[in-house]
Amino acid sequence: MSRNIVILGAGGFAREMYWHIKDSIPQARMVFANDVKETKEIAINGQIIPVIKNWDFDCVPVNGLDKPCEKFKEFVIGVGSPKIKRILVQKALACGLVPAPAVIHPRALVQGDDCEIGMGSIISPGCVITTNVNIGNYVLLNLNCTVGHDAILGDYVTCNPGCCISGNVTLGKGVMLGTGTVIREKINIAPDVQTGAQSCVVKDIIDSNITVAGIPARKLR
Repeated sequence: MSRNIVILGAGGFAREMYWHIKDSIPQARMVFANDVKETKEIAINGQIIPVIKNWDFDCVPVNGLDKPCEKFKEFVIGVGSPKIKRILVQKALACGLVPAPAVIHPRALVQGDDCEIGMGSIISPGCVITTNVNIGNYVLLNLNCTVGHDAILGDYVTCNPGCCISGNVTLGKGVMLGTGTVIREKINIAPDVQTGAQSCVVKDIIDSNITVAGIPARKLR
């Protein structure tokens, strides 16, 4: 059965999301949504995909169908910034869209049946999630991230490619890990913290809305 999915965003990661969904849900039909850029359509592999700007998904034209349009109901997020994710989710819910179940790429590994992954979350190719992991809603694990046992990732967390999250780590809502960030076991990170690329976090970060970087990671002045 086909599924109609709106990808929120129309940039580079949104196009990556297109392929993640194609690999995970081959029968899916997709459109992009973006009311900021001037882009009206995106060409992918010879196919022209519309970019919806008015947040009206009740009658969206889809190539290759006999009828003039289709209703789109589900959404996934095609941006990485937690702040922008929050804004887009609010807009999507306000216009009647609902978050899609987590998109788990077939080349990702979720080892434990006791893991929980929230609505609208994205588990990209090469990721490994072990056991008793709790991942919230609208979380992005980008390429080749690992999440150890008993870790908790709050809503809207973004882990850029190659992050290593050890066991018993807790990431507050809206945390954004830079590419290649490593987090030692049993570390707690407050909401809306951002780490620089290749950071190594070895102590709890108790202050929200700060940026840390380096080895070991320290607050940037």
